[in-house]
Amino acid sequence: MKYALLALIVLTGCSSGGGTPIRYYLIDPQEQAQLSERAELSLEIVDLQVPQYLERFQIASRANANELTFSDMNQWGENLRKNLTRTMGINLARLMGTVDVGTPVNRTANEPDYRIQIVIAQFERDAENRVTLLARFQIVPATGGVTRTEGVQLVSDYATSDYPGTVSAMSDLFSDLARSIARAIVDMEETS
Repeated sequence: MKYALLALIVLTGCSSGGGTPIRYYLIDPQEQAQLSERAELSLEIVDLQVPQYLERFQIASRANANELTFSDMNQWGENLRKNLTRTMGINLARLMGTVDVGTPVNRTANEPDYRIQIVIAQFERDAENRVTLLARFQIVPATGGVTRTEGVQLVSDYATSDYPGTVSAMSDLFSDLARSIARAIVDMEETS
């Protein structure tokens, strides 16, 4: 009886939930100055790819060039690829002055003027506590004009070792990627 009571106390203590709570994060759209005002422009994000190691809820960081760590206590609030796709759509809509931006989840009703594919090769905090975003994007005009492909490497301006600061830096860099894509679309519009 004494051992049964002791086991019950130990089990109750282990399941009391007194540990550190898991914190959940999202990459949010950023307020940006509008680059264009083309309300009739229709864009479609056809695909946004991330490396398989980012397809998990734990936030990834690099311990060194070839070693990744994952935080069990700091996680994405949803699938990162879906979060990034939705956020890119909102960022591009704000930058281009249009509401007609389709994604694989939310298709556009119109024939898109431009189809966009984005491949993210790296997107995490490195061993020096700076966030790096390495990506490539392709913009295909519906008119059959010249396709534009660009590579972008962005590094955060400041080092941060905490997760709120890391996610904030990631949101900033992802916003900068949206601005690069929007600028490329504006250039294509001006030269067509």
